[in-house]
Amino acid sequence: MSFKKKIAFAFLIILVLSSIINAEGFIRYLVKKGDSLSLIAQRFNVSLQELIDLNQIENPDLIYVNQELKIPGNEQKYRVKKGDSLWKIAEKFAVKISSLIKLNNITTPDKIYIGQELLIPANEVKADYQLAFRGQAVNYIWPVQGKISSYYGWRDHPVYKERIFHTGIDIAVPYGTPVYAAAAGVVEFSAWSEGYGNLVIIRHRDNSQTYYGHNLKLLVKEGDQVKQGKVIAFSGNSGVSTGPHLHFEIRIDNRHADPLKYLNNNYLRNNR
Repeated sequence: MSFKKKIAFAFLIILVLSSIINAEGFIRYLVKKGDSLSLIAQRFNVSLQELIDLNQIENPDLIYVNQELKIPGNEQKYRVKKGDSLWKIAEKFAVKISSLIKLNNITTPDKIYIGQELLIPANEVKADYQLAFRGQAVNYIWPVQGKISSYYGWRDHPVYKERIFHTGIDIAVPYGTPVYAAAAGVVEFSAWSEGYGNLVIIRHRDNSQTYYGHNLKLLVKEGDQVKQGKVIAFSGNSGVSTGPHLHFEIRIDNRHADPLKYLNNNYLRNNR
């Protein structure tokens, strides 16, 4: 066999192996400045040893910029379109914004550009639709009283005009309605958040979280300890919203779940 034929044959073998790897669900990642194997493993939610074994790395402390690594998984790729934001993309694929930021090593979440290619964490897409297990019960009260204008689940988004997964429930109430803490806990976030507008997040004793979005005014700050029933905000129409209401979420094990599985059903029956 001539030298040229050997080169062509070797190239063909490489192509075949690449196809097999891609078919088996591997993705390729180029090491960036500041990366370490442990950080990459955390970003892609894989074990460090799995990463070492798959890439046949002899010294885990010696990786270099632009080194190509194989990552196990079948993450989807998404190309940013006009009008996209990280919040919109996260809602579209029903994944956490924090996971998008971590997986794609994004340093400025408010600055994404048209044509930018993002990896979507596929290991969350299905899991987030499942009701997560809670070992220590928390009894949630309704944060406001009003009609449900949009339920948990897939819907045609009133602003984006796309079919997007709705991660909570919308409760229609007038401007300035007091918003109550659904359960006692510690305020984890109280500020403006893209899409949610003025948002409060409370973490509870079982590590679950409740989200209160689109508020007019926030009355608590990060780190505050709040009792169940404390007024934490006044409802409004901030963020991506078409009218005054409260967007309410319950997240368990960092996965959103249908709030109506946990709130008092008697109230719902009386307010349909």
